[in-house]
Amino acid sequence: MATADDGTDRRFIVDQIGRIYVHGPDGLDPEPFLDLTDRLVAVGQNLPNWVAYDERGLLGLAFHPEFAQNRRFYVRYSAPPDDDELDHRERLSEFTATADGTRADPESERVLLDLPWYRPLHQAGTIEFGPDGYLYAALGDGLNPFNGQDITDNFKGSILRLDVDSRTDGKPYGIPADNPLVGSEGLDEHYAWGLRNPWKMAFSGDRLIVGDVGQATWEEVNVIERGGNYGWPLKEGFHCHDPQVGTSDEGECVVQSDRGEPLVDPVLEFPHFTEAGDAVGFAVIGGHVHTGPIDAIRDEYLFGVFTRSFTDPAGRLLVATPQESGRWPVREVQFADRDTLGIQILSLGVDGDESYVLGTTAALSEGPLSQQQGVVYRLTPA
Repeated sequence: MATADDGTDRRFIVDQIGRIYVHGPDGLDPEPFLDLTDRLVAVGQNLPNWVAYDERGLLGLAFHPEFAQNRRFYVRYSAPPDDDELDHRERLSEFTATADGTRADPESERVLLDLPWYRPLHQAGTIEFGPDGYLYAALGDGLNPFNGQDITDNFKGSILRLDVDSRTDGKPYGIPADNPLVGSEGLDEHYAWGLRNPWKMAFSGDRLIVGDVGQATWEEVNVIERGGNYGWPLKEGFHCHDPQVGTSDEGECVVQSDRGEPLVDPVLEFPHFTEAGDAVGFAVIGGHVHTGPIDAIRDEYLFGVFTRSFTDPAGRLLVATPQESGRWPVREVQFADRDTLGIQILSLGVDGDESYVLGTTAALSEGPLSQQQGVVYRLTPA
């Protein structure tokens, strides 16, 4: 969910299968703001049997800070391949809305990035404008863990930072002069790296907070700093990780990259299972610091867990208390009117100081991408 700073009471809801809908004062507009279904890979189809959930699709939306004047906005989506060796291509594109801002012009597309993707996973996809006016874009490792430490040959496993209002060296975007690799080894677009699948991220003030989905045992949340290396695949959470066998343990950890960069620890982690073997949850969903009217979670970092079950809609909503240093303590959100949310959590959103949770009531075993069971919940005080 995204909002445009244009003085209207609208929430733009991204549907993974390729459409953006508008929720306004009168409810959900049945006509999409933008329909890209004809430009997407066949979401939910022709997947290998080891893929439980298709992560491709329409994955990110961000409105230009001056949308009210220039009507420009940006999307991330998975396009069909142009090569038999590829699964699909990942695109970051600019579109323009009509003069009154009520609909997007589908013919206005200007492609900023068009990246080959070899497997149907780990695209990430969130895009966000920072308080500096630059566009930040999250990219997963493409299911090749070593991509997270490669800053010279690809953008995968990284957060990119682009100036969409200028051009550099013939590129369709500019490179901010203070990006950390400008003038040194590595691709200038990088802002931070060493990530696995930063599925959701958001700015809270001037702080960029990212949920990075784990592999073997641990899920983590990171506060992103310029030039930070967040350790994947050399670490998972606070733990050592062996990228050759895909396991994490408490042994003697690598503390720096081959380039001598310190590996930055997350601010929090949680395991997939308790010591007793009960499921805690799989796939962290990054959120934001809640600033709204709910006293119990005000100024806390609100985030989610995609699910803890493959047969039931069992997402969990969590909060963590930000700290100046050290780990952020975590607890589960309690609801006055229900024991559980009853959804798989896919994203969180903000409109002003109100927080929203987005997901589906369909379980993974029910093929959620083939059903119309998506929901948007607004959190309110008990």
